[in-house]
Amino acid sequence: GVITGARSTEYLLEKSRIVTQASDERNYHVFYEMLSGLADTEKEKYGLQTADNYFYLNQGGCFKIKSKDDAEDFRALLAAMQVLSFTSEEQDTIFRILASVLHLGNIYFHRKQLKHGQEGVEIGSDAEIRWASHLLQLSLDGILRAMTTKTTEARNERVVTPLNIDQALDARDAIAKALYSSLFSWLVQRVNNIVFKGPRKTSIAILDIFGFEDFKENSFEQLCINYANETLQYYFNKHVFKLEQQEYAKERIEWQPINYQDNQPVLNLIAKKPVGILPLLDDESNFPKVSLP
Repeated sequence: GVITGARSTEYLLEKSRIVTQASDERNYHVFYEMLSGLADTEKEKYGLQTADNYFYLNQGGCFKIKSKDDAEDFRALLAAMQVLSFTSEEQDTIFRILASVLHLGNIYFHRKQLKHGQEGVEIGSDAEIRWASHLLQLSLDGILRAMTTKTTEARNERVVTPLNIDQALDARDAIAKALYSSLFSWLVQRVNNIVFKGPRKTSIAILDIFGFEDFKENSFEQLCINYANETLQYYFNKHVFKLEQQEYAKERIEWQPINYQDNQPVLNLIAKKPVGILPLLDDESNFPKVSLP
């Protein structure tokens, strides 16, 4: 037999890396490759500067990797796009979205006192939001509202609530993560449409495990990723050790029993109802006024 095609499926893209990085860490390589490899006229077209000018790229302080040539890797990326028949319009759209993510990260806010003692925000970086609006071909007012207000619909009523400065920064980051994540998903599907010819018959599946994450500052995303890793580890233990040894015993095969660490208690701690961490968080978040840690 021969391989007739392939298909990739994405799980748990590390979205937090798009907006924050630990010390000596980089954002996704494509940003640095784009800034190093684009011609000056193209960078001017997208309003791009060097990597150290962007908040989403300069938090880790790692702009160069000795063993990596970002400009050369960008040329390889362009060549791969040509092989996969990406049109010039598609490539332009990809770089527009990537550039808009960088511009969004440089948007900052000032506190603004509103009526009735409410706290709101106003944009403190007009040029960056205009670049994002231009590159994404979205209205300036629409992007502004998305980052500075929250709209709630109840029955036939729509309530617009101003965001404070922390909430506005979270909204900005959420938009950036959604843009990159959507682009990534589209790229995976675009490649699948080319390399997977179908119909699906026999197949070999390969899993690239995420790897456990333990940063100086961990978030809910690290909890989810590590829970997924624990689940995969449990599956591995069950099939490679537990079920296999049960089969040996059933067939009365002599073997040396293998001891392994059963991580079921860890899974129970995180997800077992009703007192696992995730069920408790879910219950707490459903209350109108949640308790603070």
